[in-house]
Amino acid sequence: MKKSVLIVLLFSFHLFAGTTGKLAGVIKDADNGEPLVGANILIEGTLFGAATNAKGEYVILNIPPGKYNVRISFIGYETVLMQNVAIIVDQTTNLSVNLKPQTVQVGEVVVTAKTPLIQKDLTSSISVISRDEIEALPVSTFTELLSLQAGVVGSGSNLHVRGGRANEIAYMIDGMLVVDPLLGGLATQVNNDAIQEMSLLSGTFNAEYGNALSGVVNIVTRDGSDKLSGKFEYRTSEFGIERYESLHESRVNGSLSGPLLTNDLKFFISAEQDKRGSYLPFGYNNDRTFFTKLTTTAIPSVKISLSNRGSLGRRQNYNHAWKYIPEQYLRRRTDSWQTGLYLTHTVQNNFFYDLKFSYFNQGFYSGIDKDTSQYLSTSQREYLPIGTGFEFFAKADPLELIDSRTVTLDGKLDAVWQFNNTNEVKFGASYKKHRLKYFYVYDPKRNFPYKNDYVTEPFELAGYIQDKIELPYLVINLGLRFDYMNANITFRNNPLDPNSLVKAKSRSQLSPRVGIAHPISDRTKLHFSYGHFFQNPDFQYLFENNQYDLNVREPLIGQPGLDAQRTISYEVGIAHQFSDRIAINLTTYYKDITGLIGTRYYFPFQDGRYIGYTLYVNEDYANVKGFEINLDIRPDRYFSGGLSYTYSIAKGSASSETEQYPGTQESTLLYYLDFDRTHVLNVTGSYTIPENEGPVLFDKHIFDRMDFSFVFRASSGAPYTPGGRDVGFVIKNSLRQPGTYTLDLMIGKEFEIMNQLKIRLFAEILNVTDHRNILYVYRDTGEPDFTFEGNHSVEWMRDPSNFGPPRSIRLGTTIRF
Repeated sequence: MKKSVLIVLLFSFHLFAGTTGKLAGVIKDADNGEPLVGANILIEGTLFGAATNAKGEYVILNIPPGKYNVRISFIGYETVLMQNVAIIVDQTTNLSVNLKPQTVQVGEVVVTAKTPLIQKDLTSSISVISRDEIEALPVSTFTELLSLQAGVVGSGSNLHVRGGRANEIAYMIDGMLVVDPLLGGLATQVNNDAIQEMSLLSGTFNAEYGNALSGVVNIVTRDGSDKLSGKFEYRTSEFGIERYESLHESRVNGSLSGPLLTNDLKFFISAEQDKRGSYLPFGYNNDRTFFTKLTTTAIPSVKISLSNRGSLGRRQNYNHAWKYIPEQYLRRRTDSWQTGLYLTHTVQNNFFYDLKFSYFNQGFYSGIDKDTSQYLSTSQREYLPIGTGFEFFAKADPLELIDSRTVTLDGKLDAVWQFNNTNEVKFGASYKKHRLKYFYVYDPKRNFPYKNDYVTEPFELAGYIQDKIELPYLVINLGLRFDYMNANITFRNNPLDPNSLVKAKSRSQLSPRVGIAHPISDRTKLHFSYGHFFQNPDFQYLFENNQYDLNVREPLIGQPGLDAQRTISYEVGIAHQFSDRIAINLTTYYKDITGLIGTRYYFPFQDGRYIGYTLYVNEDYANVKGFEINLDIRPDRYFSGGLSYTYSIAKGSASSETEQYPGTQESTLLYYLDFDRTHVLNVTGSYTIPENEGPVLFDKHIFDRMDFSFVFRASSGAPYTPGGRDVGFVIKNSLRQPGTYTLDLMIGKEFEIMNQLKIRLFAEILNVTDHRNILYVYRDTGEPDFTFEGNHSVEWMRDPSNFGPPRSIRLGTTIRF
């Protein structure tokens, strides 16, 4: 006999690990409150379990994210089965149960667990995106999901978190970095099918995370399932309507998972091909990804995983000047390959360690696939007889070619030790060795083309220790991180003196981290966090023009001795849970960013210089302040949703590293950065009609098993600098473009065949209202399609890339077994 009850459990969470979560709690006698010594806690379907100590306490570490059934038993007491206990990466689930004594054996008590919306132990901002949310919303990439989180603006790999530059985010897959160490930014793609859970740390973060100023994105990939299962999905815009067929969009993805020969060895495989045309006269984006993972638990207390991941990208952006000769415009190729070996050894229930090794190889190419000796010079360019006669090319080659390849060997050791009920300590170290190959040429046909051509091998070290102190009324996270970088190269201390060679000095920093959470009640929590954050510059700024070619026009030279960029960040927040399904989080923050990479011009004929040149230096500054509102509605049988609003002011002396190059004056004023958006609003919702529910027609529930989901985005426009005749002195970025908004919708219906095969038909509608979002305006008129400057033709002024994409529709099907 089984008794089924529904109980809302109070779970608490805290940040602690990179790819797993933790379960902890106390088991007591329900009649007298005495702790039960030796009670058994088992996580069904896994090898994880524990027995309570003399205080009735237990801890189970290193649990992969997901939902589990947990069985609690003790001789002479009822057995309780807790269903749907959520384990979340970087958080602890506190599961405490009171068992009732019994003299007659009866069936186990079945309890459905619910995770509360207020995570009382978290001391900073974190957004966790589960697998269910990934599948429910009309988004095709994980970067689209990130753009929906509070504090995030931008799209694709060009995301900005809380007013930081795009290269200030650390992207991690299974705890290993996947950023381009040379050019910066995200250097890979992973399809949504391969993601078990994703989290964004957008404010301060614990000492285990480093080399990031603005945020950390942590993706945990899926393990193989206990039973054979699979998925195939296809969607396309080519279904007979010309307006949508012309976009040439199609996406096919699939996955397969299950045991391999034995239950101790499991596999997971996924792949995707995403092909997209463009709403503009030319352009495309074709991505292919694959992911494989083998996981074994054949050795007791040891889990070993071997993963391989790859991505290939082919894309071409639109340029209005090349409207009539797209075959001669820049084409870009990216590829990335990563092999990871991961070993986790659970020594005891309160101690485990991780060993991780990664080989990451990635490349970037931008050019037109011909030797630079065959490039057309600027004097060979020809124009079409339109407008001024210099608006659209009839024959022309781009002026630049980029070809880079980086290889990173990465090793990490992390250990977690809960040595008593109050303190949990985590410590670790990492080492990264890079091999960077870079070739760049600008205007290859001029007498002295600007060129970079080098191979270097810098390396990095890091170590950290952090302690989470949990008291009944206060939670404190204390941490200290050490970062070290060695450019491993000699360079000229004086760029004009070949005899001034010196060895680049290594750079290091100690970064303290502090976070405090104070639960006011079982439904309200305050938190405060403070931290110093450190990020090494992208290596391109260290090694630029390291051959010291001074014959080029406007020579720009890197400095291997560049210091790290630094941020001091503060955050205060309050969270309140209104009901079992609705909670709100309010957070305010401030960031002071110093030592950002910029440029400085050194005038000729001063201090012995016979020529002028520009150096990369640590001199740019920015500060960001704002507040965020997050409203979460927990899913029930029908509806779930969320709202995030961000108010932010991001000001600085430069929006990018090369903004003031070429030029002789550095900015002395702080202005709105190019990526500043004062107001950002994102709203998401999903509505599902369960089986055998909904309207009845001809004695049938024709709308059952249907789902509806939407994403609404709105934001202030980008800042721009006014210009034109007789404008006089103007402040940079002192005006705003119009705001933008989009509404995306997905509608689906699922059918089941023979209780084994599930088929879902769906329609995905992007920009439902067909709103023309303005992405660029002319500085003299503030309009996207008219300017008085240049006496240009109407065709030139009406650049279609000044507007965002129109409505698009894709139809698709998903098959699961």
